[in-house]
Amino acid sequence: MSNLEVSRNELKYFISNTEYNVLVGKLEHVLTPDSHSEPRKGYFIRSLYFDSHDDECLYAKQAGFMFRQKFRMRIYDTSSELVKFEIKNKHNNQIFKETATISRESANRVIDGEYGELLKYDNPVLSRIYKRFSEKAYKPKVIIDYTRDAFVYDFFNTRITIDKDLKSNTTDFDLFSDNLHAIPVILEGKQLLEIKYEHVLPEYLWRVLQLDSFERYAISKYVLGRRFFKLSKWEDS
Repeated sequence: MSNLEVSRNELKYFISNTEYNVLVGKLEHVLTPDSHSEPRKGYFIRSLYFDSHDDECLYAKQAGFMFRQKFRMRIYDTSSELVKFEIKNKHNNQIFKETATISRESANRVIDGEYGELLKYDNPVLSRIYKRFSEKAYKPKVIIDYTRDAFVYDFFNTRITIDKDLKSNTTDFDLFSDNLHAIPVILEGKQLLEIKYEHVLPEYLWRVLQLDSFERYAISKYVLGRRFFKLSKWEDS
C-alpha cells in the first residue's frame, strides 16, 4: 500500500484549559480548521506504540539522543479497516515521518507478534519495520487515546494541533476495542499544543499564538503514556 513521507519542524507546549479556550477562540478566526476537525470538538486518535525488549525507544528519548525513532500504529475510528503504520524519526526539532497503510487483519497479526505479515506488502517502510522488530524483539507497549483540535495554514505547510484528554493503557493492546480501559495521562489539567511547520514559523502566527507566554517542553506522548508504569527511576521525566 502507499507510502507517505512528511518532514517538518515541531514545537510542543503544555497549556492550561483556560489558555486552550482562549487559543482556540483566536485560531478559529484566523486559520482554517482541519477538514476532520470542528473547533472544541476535534477528532479521535488512537496510537499503539511498539518498543524493543529493552525499551530502546523509551531510553533514547529519556537520554536525550539527538536522533531517535518511534514505531506506532494509528487509527481514527475503531471500525476502521485500514491502519497507518509509522516510523517517526526525530533529529533535534526536525520530524520526518515514514508512513505505510496496512489492513485491520494485518495489524492484528503484527500485534500478536506475526511480523512476517509485513513482508507481503513489498513496501520499503514496512520492510524496515519488519527488520527492526525481528532483530530487537519489538512488542506493543502502550495505547494512547486522545482528541485533537487541528488548524492549518497554507504558508510553510503549517499545522497547529491541540491534543486533549490523553489516556493510556499498557496492558490491553486491542487497537480496535470500543471498551478500552484507559487512565488519564496528564493529571495537571493541561492540554498539549503542537506547532508543525516547514522552514520557518510565520511571524504573524507567532504573534497570534503568543508563544513567548508558554513554556516549551520536550514532550513525548509515548513517554507520558508509560509514566505511571515505570521500570526505573530515570523514566520520571
